[in-house]
Amino acid sequence: MHLRRALIFPIAIFFLSAWAVKPHVYRNDEFGINVPVPEGTTLCPTPDNEHDHGPVFVLGAAGTKDCADSARKRSIEVFAEYNAADATKKLTDFLKWQCAHIGGGPCGPPPSGLQVPGRTIQAGRVNTPDGWVDVMVVTQAGKPDPAFDPSVPSINYTLGLHTETRYLDQDLRTFRTILGTIRLSPGAPNR
Repeated sequence: MHLRRALIFPIAIFFLSAWAVKPHVYRNDEFGINVPVPEGTTLCPTPDNEHDHGPVFVLGAAGTKDCADSARKRSIEVFAEYNAADATKKLTDFLKWQCAHIGGGPCGPPPSGLQVPGRTIQAGRVNTPDGWVDVMVVTQAGKPDPAFDPSVPSINYTLGLHTETRYLDQDLRTFRTILGTIRLSPGAPNR
């Protein structure tokens, strides 16, 4: 009888501790971003001298050392900023701006299955001649700022996948996981 109790107790502790483990979650109260860190990614720390606009996840067998050069690494970035420019006020214009200025070209058709629950999105894709692919999803949230435009949400969000063509299918799975689990719930404009 004592042996059975001795075996049951450690097994119960193992299962309870495994059940209690929660995934690491990135939170940004200013922009209302809440997203679990996907398995197989490295969450990059925000440099001390930079404002935290959202998380950057490096993909693949990477470590935080790769965060300093995420433009040349496969990565997923969530970037939030206040909606304060006429050129990016509406989602369609915002996506065109992102493709041209971030992706370096016009928007092409996005991969299928890109959605953020509870949010209206626009999505596009830019293929570069050197084999990189940028997939961009844009959305907006937050109470309108009457000092700018009382008809549009106060925050613009870009969710971007930067990858190589050969890793696109694999990295899209992780990107879709982030899109499906992210929560965007900002408060009032906070300038």
